[in-house]
Amino acid sequence: MTSPNAKVLTRMNTLKQAAGNELLTDAQEAALAAIKDHRKDDAKFINLHGPQHAGKTFLCWVLQQDTDWAYYQALPDNANTPTTIYDHGNPDRRATRKLRNHASINGLATVIYVTERPAEEVYPRVELDPPEEHYSEIASNWADLDLDLETAPSPIQQ
Repeated sequence: MTSPNAKVLTRMNTLKQAAGNELLTDAQEAALAAIKDHRKDDAKFINLHGPQHAGKTFLCWVLQQDTDWAYYQALPDNANTPTTIYDHGNPDRRATRKLRNHASINGLATVIYVTERPAEEVYPRVELDPPEEHYSEIASNWADLDLDLETAPSPIQQ
């Protein structure tokens, strides 16, 4: 018997393996450029935020493969690289204070904290607020990867 999540996991694995700059949409490229600019300015924390299904996680996978960033789906007990991405973060003040303590204890130089809403007390912020064309670009990429277009993100999901 196949798990109901099997298709989702297969899709996520396909996207993660294919992650590369050539599959970024214009909106994701702009967000990536802003993140890199803040990194050059020695920002300790960078909050990447945007609506669900906008492609924040995919952007993080590209960043991870492109550089020395470690990617975590949540705040781990410890991190082993000074540049860390924490996806699916809670934007509330209590969580961002925990993030600051965690970074200090683990000696993290830079953290990208990914949330749907802007995180409290985490600056600078980079918003991934894609226009409608963004979703057409994603659908085209999914078609090239032979992924089911009926499950592709759309502006209607927002």
